[in-house]
Amino acid sequence: MEQRSNLNWMRYAPAAMALAVAGCSGGGGGSESGPVAGGGGSGAGSPPPPPVSTALESMNEAARFMMQAGFGADSDELAMLENADAADWVEAQMALPPTLFLQDLLDREAGGENLGFQDHSDPFWNAMISGEDELRMRMVFALSQIFVVSDSPMGTKVKQMGYYQDVLSRNAFGNYRTLIEDITYSPAMAEYLTYLRNRKGDERTGRMPDENYAREILQLFSIGLVELNIDGTPKLDGSGRPIETYTNTDIEGLARVFTGLTEKGTGFWHGDRDPDYESSALVMWDDQHSELEKSFLGTTISAGTPGDESISIALDTIANHPNVAPFISRQLIQRFTASSPSPEYIERVAMAFEAGRFTAPNGTRFGTGERGDLAATLAAVLLDDDVHSDAALSDQTAGKVREPILKYLAWAHAFDVTSADAGDTWLLNDTRSTATRLGQHPFRSPSVFNFYRPGYVAPASESGAADLTAPELQVITSGSTNGYTNFMTRFTFERVSQGDVQLFVPDYTSELSLAATPEQLVDHLDTLLTGGQLGDQDRTAIVAAVEALEIREDAEQAESDRRKRVQVAVQLMTNTAAFAIVR
Repeated sequence: MEQRSNLNWMRYAPAAMALAVAGCSGGGGGSESGPVAGGGGSGAGSPPPPPVSTALESMNEAARFMMQAGFGADSDELAMLENADAADWVEAQMALPPTLFLQDLLDREAGGENLGFQDHSDPFWNAMISGEDELRMRMVFALSQIFVVSDSPMGTKVKQMGYYQDVLSRNAFGNYRTLIEDITYSPAMAEYLTYLRNRKGDERTGRMPDENYAREILQLFSIGLVELNIDGTPKLDGSGRPIETYTNTDIEGLARVFTGLTEKGTGFWHGDRDPDYESSALVMWDDQHSELEKSFLGTTISAGTPGDESISIALDTIANHPNVAPFISRQLIQRFTASSPSPEYIERVAMAFEAGRFTAPNGTRFGTGERGDLAATLAAVLLDDDVHSDAALSDQTAGKVREPILKYLAWAHAFDVTSADAGDTWLLNDTRSTATRLGQHPFRSPSVFNFYRPGYVAPASESGAADLTAPELQVITSGSTNGYTNFMTRFTFERVSQGDVQLFVPDYTSELSLAATPEQLVDHLDTLLTGGQLGDQDRTAIVAAVEALEIREDAEQAESDRRKRVQVAVQLMTNTAAFAIVR
């Protein structure tokens, strides 16, 4: 079957160096409750087909899986994964101890180092580039885009951010209910969403509890704006309209719950904080907690209930809402495997969330059996038929748009860039700029709504015309595309240095051995970077571009020429539509 150079359901416009790919897309617009579309399932009343094998029967399959479940892989890793089972890799990854970040910050400070704004960010970059627990770091990155805390307003409170990173890492394969409790008591979230030292209301002065966290925990962290079926489609009332999940009265009642929390210390106020307040969970002061009755989502907490007990009841109520399973499942699918997942796919993953257990096709079991088990949920995301069936490759509505950070990390993993420290280069200090960087930076989104909305439908695009959600297209604009290309040029052409020391040096050994045969070089890069999905038009263009670069006879010049061929081929590959989409 002919491989296309771009998916029908989108237009994507990387500024590839004279390489023609697809049309255009842009930011703006979008609807949080946009349609969920994609491949279908079996007909009503039909027996379900047997599960698709999750065996990785070729290096192309292994490469595609590592792009979905991790950040990519080099040739040696792909050779080891070929003929392995994806479920075994997931199981082994989940068994690894978590990478944690806070203690290193504390140790460095105890050693006399003055911690700066970037000191929580560099270790996370390093963990994504070279950490062994790759699946956990991918999950932390995904969770950071659902339960958003941005470091932009935090200043130098890097220990708060390190604490929050640890909350996500420890809970990545844990339980949703525990996760939202740890998030609620984290200093970073409390400061970011303004419920830190949130005081009870005062009728005399007209003071009301801050409603920010109450609103966002419902809208963004748990149930969304409208009631959902288990497959993520909206429930409709008798008039065919979506049913709202909550009202402002619910927000007012829930806002009373999140009063009385402050940093660890001897009192409620700023001056009473302990020295380790940034690296400790929040504490409740009941004299500042609302003693009034609190009603929301059909639950009423009696007047006079202590603060921590009120929070526990509220989080139980939220976590047990039927919307949580499809709401969270859909977003995890979007962050790993499919920008516009089918209702059938969402339902299967949501059922794993509800059951707290998932059994892979090879019999491997995931989860504790407790509702909200994230290990079971994530395994269901990664080992689903929509990911591993042959139909997924031919379905032009399937797949995930790779956002700029994931594209950069795919390059780093493909060429084993593991020896450098992110703190050594200014290029990774802030990658959010669109002019010369990626338009994204981990834990640095512009708002609590992340870099893009899960229901985003790109206007004036083929994906939009097909009513397909494509969240990542909200950040892939002309500015960020140019920034991505400029950013990647520095790395692929090995122009990252500190003084006279070259940093982030890619291992192009295998590629250099193929430089004299451009077709073989492009075939190799096709497997490594796109999992065999490069379109014929782009393949022809890249081969021609590489062939046009002469290899001179002088040995020293020939070595330089071969390296230039490899660098050009890699740069062009990382600007193709096949590299931008994983399916």
